[in-house]
Amino acid sequence: MILDLPAPEAYESESLVSCIRSRRSIREYPGTPISIASLSQLLWSAQGITGADQQRATPSAGGLYPLHLHVVVRRVSELEPGIYEYQCHGHSLKLLDRQVPDAAIQEAGIGDQPWLGDAAVVIGVAARLEDSIRHFESQPPQGERGARYVYMESGALAQNVHLQCTALGAGCVLVAGFDDSKAQQALGLPSNLAPTALLCIG
Repeated sequence: MILDLPAPEAYESESLVSCIRSRRSIREYPGTPISIASLSQLLWSAQGITGADQQRATPSAGGLYPLHLHVVVRRVSELEPGIYEYQCHGHSLKLLDRQVPDAAIQEAGIGDQPWLGDAAVVIGVAARLEDSIRHFESQPPQGERGARYVYMESGALAQNVHLQCTALGAGCVLVAGFDDSKAQQALGLPSNLAPTALLCIG
């Protein structure tokens, strides 16, 4: 099932300087839902199409765009809970599973990270890591350069989402401490996608 998202706001927002100054890692959430319009804006700021040549909101080495988003929805207005895949070319969500893997997401975190279970939304960032490694294999250090680019890209995406959350008055924290195999299973990722970051939002 494909669900079209509301069109993102592309012009008016809180000033960038204000968002940079105010941005904080927020780990406690009130339990209220976020709006589907806010989720739309966040996904657009992460991987939305922003240029005529299919350029995206996040910069990508070699224009490969290896990142994919799987979204765990718990509390979003007008959207049933479940796991979704963000499809940037249609700015839409594809429902993958109607079950929310609460225990699995919590167990994927290394150490005590209750925000993984409390967030209204967890955006799982994943990458076709092998594609990037292969594409940049001629660049030293061989076998590592492409992976470095992917993690840089994941960081740029995370900062976009953090700043957009600040503009929307929502809380966000980046989680990098997770068990890769558990996160991959919890997010419903295929074998060719490796998790690179989790973003808790509420």
